Amino acid sequence: MSEESIDTIIGEDIQFRGKLRFNNALKIKGQFKGTIETSGSLIVGETGRVEADIEAGTLEVEGDLKGNINASSKVSVRKTGKLVGDVRTPDLEIESGAKFSGNCIM
Repeated sequence: MSEESIDTIIGEDIQFRGKLRFNNALKIKGQFKGTIETSGSLIVGETGRVEADIEAGTLEVEGDLKGNINASSKVSVRKTGKLVGDVRTPDLEIESGAKFSGNCIM
């Protein structure tokens, strides 16, 4: 997904803690700790460091993500991504070079 089609970006210099709720597309390039709920798309950018339990439509991991995931459409872990946690999704994509530690229920 190109950055032009993303509604909101949390920049590299931002550290955020709490509960995040949104409907469209969000990219996290900074640090986030807490919970995330969305019916839309969440992208953890290459510089992103996220520690959260996530409910999302689609999730794309390019950076570091630690937490349990429940995605209604798809989870993609890119070659630069590292995912630690349990995943529940109907569609899982893990690129060569990506790191995944946890369980997956499809």
